[in-house]
Amino acid sequence: MRHEHRAGEKLFVDYAGQTVELIDQNSGEIHNAQIFIAVMGASNDIYAEATLSKNVEDWTHSHVRAFTFFGGVPEVVVPDNLKSGVTKACLYEPDINPTYNDLARHYDTVVITARVRKPRDKSKAEAGVLLVENDGY
Repeated sequence: MRHEHRAGEKLFVDYAGQTVELIDQNSGEIHNAQIFIAVMGASNDIYAEATLSKNVEDWTHSHVRAFTFFGGVPEVVVPDNLKSGVTKACLYEPDINPTYNDLARHYDTVVITARVRKPRDKSKAEAGVLLVENDGY
């Protein structure tokens, strides 16, 4: 089934399964960085960045940088059920992480999580992940 998306309506977010190596310029230490992906629903524009972890701080800061990149905030953000965004997954009323919820309120947007084990709910993010993983975006 084809989904129609209005401009600025939804932003689909996820982390890629693969990691990339980041080298600390000061110490030479190698870190396996996570790849944050954000895809706009209507335009398919992609924002990707490497972060050192999937913790709440990196998760929320990645969102802020994505909003800046896109030049605005969508009406709805659609994440998967990552612990940094969702403290308890539930079909009807998932518990959104308080920090993530504060971010959404601050930017006047809504977080609607994808259903558990339903990747089609965030197929745009999954397609963005595949593009980044395969093409090295």
